[in-house]
Amino acid sequence: MDTNKLTQMIRIAKMHYELNYTQLEIAKKEGISKATVSRILKSAMDMGIIEVRIKNSILNDTELEKELIAAYPIKRAVIVPDMVGNEQILLQDVCAAMISDLPRYIKNDSILGVFYGHTLTVMARQLPRLKRHGVSVIQLAGGFSRAMYESNALSILSSFAECVGGTAYPIPAPAMVEKPFIVEALKQDSQIARVLDMAEVCDTAIFSVGNLERPSVLYEMGMITHEEYQDMIHRGVIGDCCSHFLNCDGNIFDQEMDARVVGASLATIKKIPNKLLVVSGKEKKEVIHAALIGGLADSLYIDAPTARELLKQ
Repeated sequence: MDTNKLTQMIRIAKMHYELNYTQLEIAKKEGISKATVSRILKSAMDMGIIEVRIKNSILNDTELEKELIAAYPIKRAVIVPDMVGNEQILLQDVCAAMISDLPRYIKNDSILGVFYGHTLTVMARQLPRLKRHGVSVIQLAGGFSRAMYESNALSILSSFAECVGGTAYPIPAPAMVEKPFIVEALKQDSQIARVLDMAEVCDTAIFSVGNLERPSVLYEMGMITHEEYQDMIHRGVIGDCCSHFLNCDGNIFDQEMDARVVGASLATIKKIPNKLLVVSGKEKKEVIHAALIGGLADSLYIDAPTARELLKQ
């Protein structure tokens, strides 16, 4: 598309959606037909120039939110209703609710920690641009994979850095290695050491949790063996958070295995002032429960059906 047509498309989109001109008014101003205006607006939407966001925050269940805050050691709960009965749409809505609150958490000259996984991938696709300066965005754990599995760790980190106009700091290592002494060696790397030091003074962290009803992202990335995975399930592991496997109390499930994690420790994550836990899916209720009672969240973003199941715990 040439520059003149693209300029007209953006001009018409702004007149319609920002100045509230009708299509007929735009047609008269542009000297084209109303049908042509309609086609241009549709093309602009197809090309991603126009994005429609439906905000359903006014439908948040405040009573349910109060119950969650009373039941768990969290400061805030945002519960998103299930409007269409579609799991992916519901996850997108939960992520959108978190994104709409980002300005209240991200301050100038602060440090933001992010993890990766399916939930953060969905969130990263929706991120807006915030006017911030001096923000450092760090990875909470290494994201390199040994298997043919794409964690999207670097693209997620990059998306958040672009969102806040900040600088991204990855951990150039796997999330987990074979032996603890390898972790200690990796910590001697200046880049890794710098990110881990920044994690100690991190202001805000955004992450989700994973259950083990389907293989953990760490398993898919080749960080743990099939035998280790089956053994953990047999011994009652609940799920994982930022590469740390949790027990039912939201603490480290296996200290020896956890010593192999390349990233911020669970104790460090728990100290972060603004821990934003973003979750969707009733199958995760046990690991969400564990994370909440273990002090891994200050603000919870969750869908209504899962919130109700959680309160049954």
